[in-house]
Amino acid sequence: MKIKNILLSALALSAGLFAVTSCVDDPDAFVQTDGKPVVHYIRYADKDIVIDQAYMKEVICLVGENLRSVNQLWFNDQKAILNTSYMTENTLIVTVPGEMPANQTDKMYLINKALDTLAIDFKVLPPAPLIKSMSNEWAAPGSVASIYGDYFLGNADQPVKVEFPNAEVTEYISVTKNEIRFKVPEGALEGKIKVTTASGIAASYFHYRDSRGLITDFDGAGNSGSTTGIVPQGWNIKATYSSEGGVSGNYVQLGPSTLDETGAWNEELKLPFWCGNWNGDPMSITWGAGVPVCNVVDMTNFANMAFKMEVCIPESNPWSSGSMQIIFTSAERCANDSWQNNTYIHTSASGGLDLCRALWTPWKDSGSYHTGGEWITLTIPISEFEYNADGTKGLVPLQSANDFASLIIWPWSGGVNGTECTPVFRYDNIRVVPMK
Repeated sequence: MKIKNILLSALALSAGLFAVTSCVDDPDAFVQTDGKPVVHYIRYADKDIVIDQAYMKEVICLVGENLRSVNQLWFNDQKAILNTSYMTENTLIVTVPGEMPANQTDKMYLINKALDTLAIDFKVLPPAPLIKSMSNEWAAPGSVASIYGDYFLGNADQPVKVEFPNAEVTEYISVTKNEIRFKVPEGALEGKIKVTTASGIAASYFHYRDSRGLITDFDGAGNSGSTTGIVPQGWNIKATYSSEGGVSGNYVQLGPSTLDETGAWNEELKLPFWCGNWNGDPMSITWGAGVPVCNVVDMTNFANMAFKMEVCIPESNPWSSGSMQIIFTSAERCANDSWQNNTYIHTSASGGLDLCRALWTPWKDSGSYHTGGEWITLTIPISEFEYNADGTKGLVPLQSANDFASLIIWPWSGGVNGTECTPVFRYDNIRVVPMK
């Protein structure tokens, strides 16, 4: 028992000596002080310019006295994160919170551990606007569309403004922090869209009516008789074409046709663009039926590109089973003696591994999906073409521009069960375009 007590005493002594030593070794360790803070002025953290306002997520520096007494720091009703490594007696460096306040008082609040509060006039400005997407990138002039993003905040001096190439929006339906709903102006041309707010200007990464990487708009060969564009080609195509209620000229329609709860194989709903004509090198074809996609669209930088198309699913024929599979593959896998059949859709020639493809399953959360008869833009980065047919991660990635010779769009499988449905799918302006 005596030995045990001696050991415990020794351990306690060692712990005490360690604590003392630690304090000695770290004389600048943060110690919160009592009393109230005093602020003489506020400046940018990286330059000596006095300020009374800052943008969200900017780093600022408070200069004053007894700033180690600050226990909480608020901008309006948003609490800032305090890092004691950046707090001294006379300076406090902090990042302005990035969330919009529910109650904007235009004040900063310093609170000590006794809950004494020092209020300072300080205005938090939203950052420049951020454009993320557009409801329908091919919306016709005069039709209603939305731009989605963040910080769409104006004021009396600078209301929110949307500009298309050659035309400015004059009719706004609604403007919120995350959405601007408006009528597309007459005379709008292809190109980037700009949004101007009280805090700055942003340009969209996408182009309005983007034709840079157009695979087909169904107004070319096989539809209007011209010799441009890619024509659907493959087994048992049941596609029909129309311009009624379209977004821009002709569109293609698949269905109505029944999908069971598993999204089982239904060729009436597939849209293939098989390259080749089985009479020579498929890569030598330059237009019309059988032209490789990569002969029409420069896919050299495919890792930084996105697949896009406009989609319309009528409310009368909603979709509730199977995933929309979007599959690219090489000429070798679909246009030679071994692969002139549907097999390439499912497995690669090596090892029976599925070819990586994109899967779109918007009905999964709600159980059913339609676009209300409206046209929307579907955007899927090529980097997300990474799945097997059953929804698991794929092992045969897209590796070169030549892997983009053939394309198929097909609601089928995906590894999720839904409910039997008889959907209608309408597509237009199928394209692969730069992400920036």
